[in-house]
Amino acid sequence: MSTGKWLWVCLQRYVMIAALGWLAAALVLPVLGEDPFWASFGAGLGVGLVVVPLLTVVTVFVLVLLAGRRFEPPTGGPSRIRGGWLIVLPLVLLLPVALLVPLQYLIVLGAQLVYLVWVLPCQDARDTADVLRSLADPAVPAEQRARVARAVVGLQGRTVVEALVQASADAEPEVAEAGLETLCSIWRRDGVVGEGLLLKLDPQAQDRVRALGVSVRAPW
Repeated sequence: MSTGKWLWVCLQRYVMIAALGWLAAALVLPVLGEDPFWASFGAGLGVGLVVVPLLTVVTVFVLVLLAGRRFEPPTGGPSRIRGGWLIVLPLVLLLPVALLVPLQYLIVLGAQLVYLVWVLPCQDARDTADVLRSLADPAVPAEQRARVARAVVGLQGRTVVEALVQASADAEPEVAEAGLETLCSIWRRDGVVGEGLLLKLDPQAQDRVRALGVSVRAPW
């Protein structure tokens, strides 16, 4: 899944969960209060028309910052992400609301936590490193390592590229081909490849990368 599509899916799910959370909070307010139900419920929904978009904008900003730290398991399922707990930070903006209506605030906090668990399973920061190390682990089946090599195409960073360079020289042809395919995809996307990394590939793989038309950047 591309980063853009991932962000769009995350946005859709967030709006749905945040809206349902605020609807629940708006329903609780008149039940606990003494004001007429519909007047109190309407006021709660009116506040939600401001709060939900505000939370959505701030949350999407956090998602954009975290997008490069996600990892999509090759077996499918929700994306893992390092630092996913940061998604609750936008609720700091609603702390004044918590002082006025603590129960409603807890309901919205609960909705945010549901979103965190459903969409962004928060994993330890070592998960991605463990996955990359598995590319070079002969104890891991070749088919699984090939799936992992293809699944990390959306990740960024020198650590990812170096692990893929190593995988491209794997004794298992399936793993080597998957590693090289992912490297080509990453470098085609970036439009540039470091000469030091390129020279670590075998001559045939180097020719394949140069055929992409990317710029070769000499080391400093």
